[in-house]
Amino acid sequence: MHTLADPRNALKLLKRLERRVQIVHGQTQIAGQDYPWARVLDPDQLLEQTLSNDRPESAALDPFWAANWRAAQGLDRYLDRLGITADTRILELGGGSGRAGISAALRGAQVWITDASSMALIMCRYNARFLTNRIQVRKLDWSDTKGFEHRFPIVIGSDIVYNPSLYPILEPCMRQVIEHNGIVLLSEPQRHTGDRFESWIRKAGWQCNSHLIDLEDGQREIRIFQCRLNPDAS
Repeated sequence: MHTLADPRNALKLLKRLERRVQIVHGQTQIAGQDYPWARVLDPDQLLEQTLSNDRPESAALDPFWAANWRAAQGLDRYLDRLGITADTRILELGGGSGRAGISAALRGAQVWITDASSMALIMCRYNARFLTNRIQVRKLDWSDTKGFEHRFPIVIGSDIVYNPSLYPILEPCMRQVIEHNGIVLLSEPQRHTGDRFESWIRKAGWQCNSHLIDLEDGQREIRIFQCRLNPDAS
């Protein structure tokens, strides 16, 4: 049974979302348990809004966070291997609707979920409404980490390496937020861009190993990159 800490704030968040998109409520399996989940009914609606909106703030309507990415499900399962406790501190990059970070929090971790999209942050806060004692949601743009002084022993991200043009801003951000000898776990569905990321990140001074997670859905396994800075590169 999940209990709301602040029902009024949850309702405000929902109303803000519903002014932009239609929201569907249901249950999903996270961390091996049923969890109340809200999702955007039609993610393409966000894409249409982004393309038709000339206002500067339209950049906040990033449509990609709204999809139900298999990579987040794979990362959810992989977190079982980490031995997470109440003392574990985790940062999620590109959190989207919050699934991977919520998975870590349900396992007991203290989690910061970050994203550059304002809409994604609202959705994430709404989905994390039952875990406000373990989750903080913050805005973080990989290209502008000035003033972000927090470092974490574990950094996670699901399906954030699909665009090679983003690697040069993602990698310095990873360096900025990771503790000495910490690990970065990034999941993706074995796209060719994932192959490019693996070789690219090694050249950038990181050790990188990969693990495969079978979601047993008849599709390709999810690949988890485990990245750690080389000692002479930190």
